[in-house]
Amino acid sequence: MSAETTQIDGNEYTKVAETDEIENGRGIAVEVDGIEVAVFNADGEFYAISNRCSHQHAPLCKAGEKKINADHTWTESRGGVNAEECTVSCPWHLWEWDLETGENEASGQRIATFDVAVEDDNVYVRV
Repeated sequence: MSAETTQIDGNEYTKVAETDEIENGRGIAVEVDGIEVAVFNADGEFYAISNRCSHQHAPLCKAGEKKINADHTWTESRGGVNAEECTVSCPWHLWEWDLETGENEASGQRIATFDVAVEDDNVYVRV
C-alpha cells in the first residue's frame, strides 16, 4: 500500500497521521520517502524534524517518555517538547533542538526540518 499524498500549494505532501493521533507535547516517528522523521504536537502546532539527534543518534520521537537511567533510578520523563520555546530535548542527553530551524544553539549543529501542513485534521509532511 502506498502512502497517501496530496498537493498543497503546488508541492507534494505525504499524510503521516491524524491530528488526534499525536498527543500534545509528544511526537511520533514516521518514514517519508525513506527518511526517518519525528512529528511533534506543540500545543496544536505540528512540526517535523529529523528523528535522530546528531549527537549520538537518539530517537527524538521518544522525548518525554518514561526512562530508566540506571537499574535503580527511574525518571517520569526524559527530554520533551517545549511549546513556548518551540524546541524538543533529546531523551538521551537533553540536547535541545529548535523545531523550526533544526538548530542546537549550544553546538551550532543543525538537523533537517520538514514542512508540515494540516488539512481536515490530517497531518502532512513534505520532504
